[in-house]
Amino acid sequence: MRKLLTIVTLLLAVFANAQVKIGDNPNTINANSLLELESTNKGFLPPRVVLNSLNAVAPLTGTVPAGMLVYSSGGTVADGYYFWDGSKWANVAQSNMVTKTANATLTPTETFVLASNSITLTLPVVTGADNGLTFTIKNIGIHTDQITVVGNGAATIDGGSNSKLTRWIARTYVAYGGNWIKKEKEVGTDNLFDVSTRGSWTSIAEIIDFLNLHMGGPSVVRLGGGVYPIDATQVIDLPYPLTIQGTSFGESVIEAATGLQNTPMFSCESEAYFKMLAFDATALPSYGTNAGEDAIHLVTAGEYFEIKDCNFDGFNKTIVAQSNIELWLFETDITNAVVSGVEVATGAANGVSVKISECDFTNCVKGINMLSGVNASVNILNCTFYNGAVGHIGINYVPATFTTFSTMFITNNAWNNVGAFFSGFDFTRSDGRDAKAFVQNNAGDGDKNPNCHINVLNSNVTTTLTTLNVWYKASWDYLLTTTTTTKWTITNAVGAGNVNRITYQPTNRRGGWFIISGNLSVNNSSRTISVGIVKNGASGTRFGETTIRTGTANTSQLFSTIVYISDIAPTDYFEIYCSSLNNGDVVKFQDVQWLAETK
Repeated sequence: MRKLLTIVTLLLAVFANAQVKIGDNPNTINANSLLELESTNKGFLPPRVVLNSLNAVAPLTGTVPAGMLVYSSGGTVADGYYFWDGSKWANVAQSNMVTKTANATLTPTETFVLASNSITLTLPVVTGADNGLTFTIKNIGIHTDQITVVGNGAATIDGGSNSKLTRWIARTYVAYGGNWIKKEKEVGTDNLFDVSTRGSWTSIAEIIDFLNLHMGGPSVVRLGGGVYPIDATQVIDLPYPLTIQGTSFGESVIEAATGLQNTPMFSCESEAYFKMLAFDATALPSYGTNAGEDAIHLVTAGEYFEIKDCNFDGFNKTIVAQSNIELWLFETDITNAVVSGVEVATGAANGVSVKISECDFTNCVKGINMLSGVNASVNILNCTFYNGAVGHIGINYVPATFTTFSTMFITNNAWNNVGAFFSGFDFTRSDGRDAKAFVQNNAGDGDKNPNCHINVLNSNVTTTLTTLNVWYKASWDYLLTTTTTTKWTITNAVGAGNVNRITYQPTNRRGGWFIISGNLSVNNSSRTISVGIVKNGASGTRFGETTIRTGTANTSQLFSTIVYISDIAPTDYFEIYCSSLNNGDVVKFQDVQWLAETK
């Protein structure tokens, strides 16, 4: 018996350390295998179980070692091979790839989806038992397609209601706690769209098409570095504001391409912003020489537009305001404009607003052309005009059609003394047509502050001072008077007896000073004559009053006075008055120099 037990023990030890092969060629076994299966017409059938939770070992019991392999069929989890990784069942099967072109709810086995068209895909219902279940969805459609992925029922995706996929974008969604999370870290801003050779959109036309269908809020289109041809006018008519910007100044170039002839690059009918872009008309031969070959048309009344940090080269008219829009243009270079860099051509539309600051206009036939408008508001500040020829004009104003403006500030600009800085303004008019234009501190041209000068020489016209201490308006011969004026009306400059009244035209208030000098004579000896400035005919108050004590009758006496008057208001007028301490004196203002200046 002892011998038998010894033999059995030895045999068991041998088999315990032996390699085992089942199936064909049982005597040929791989040296590295413990157990080998070989067959040309049979398969391996592992244990079949029903798994209803990936987080529980059931229906297995006890402590399950990591690596345990089963095939689940008929449970609440997707059918397939699963192994226990020490804490949960993990699916080892390959993804089941499907295509979707219409709205659908995915089944648990449709784990890899190629989608197209603008459709909504609903992920399956999941519970905490499904933690780790994954679905990958990729948009393989065209540039206008948008795939919307949603959870089933109240299930969220990264805390939100949906996830949107544009062309070529893929996301993997992982079940967790009855909801879904995205496997990939997604960094970005809502409604930010990148256009590049490797993006969901490769051209400006494609992203405009997409936004026409799917825009959900104010959006930013970011162009990557490189060239973006435009072969047809891009119409921006969207429900929300749109910003188109480059990655850095001059890196993103928008070029005219074949097909754009006789039409503009952009027609903006809704609020739009252009930033850090280069617009090039020269890429298309002869483009820019014909009417309509412009960069940007601003079309719709009441809309706001902004252009910043851009440069434009070679357009017919670069930027055209066609209605009572609001434009804010700054830090932009406009070069080689065939007709105009900026044109305001709003016709009878009321209330266009144009603000231009820190822009350079180089070799433009007209830098800024105020062609037509009513009740316009114009601000041109800190710009430089580098005219390229004698006929070029920095700022052109056409009063016959640009009929009125509510405000106009043209300050701190510069000009290279080629051609003309300004054209069309006339600040000498008695009707004050241009008086509201504030034109000041422009290098290359004098300030257009309100000022005037009256010069009387050898006048024989007299003023009778009937009653002592009563003030009378002074008279002199208009035929012997010369005048110059900017934004003051000099009354009766021709033919009505005298020119002794100046009226302030602008609508803004200013302080001003008056310098008056000359000589006068009195028909009687040893008289005391007072001279002063009267405002708005109220002779009870005089400004700069001075006294002349005469000697011999009819002998000229010098006089002068300087006075500062604050808060000069629109339509205020000023006249020179005089009085005597005696009745019946007759005064003759033979020579008068009257200078008015404001700041």
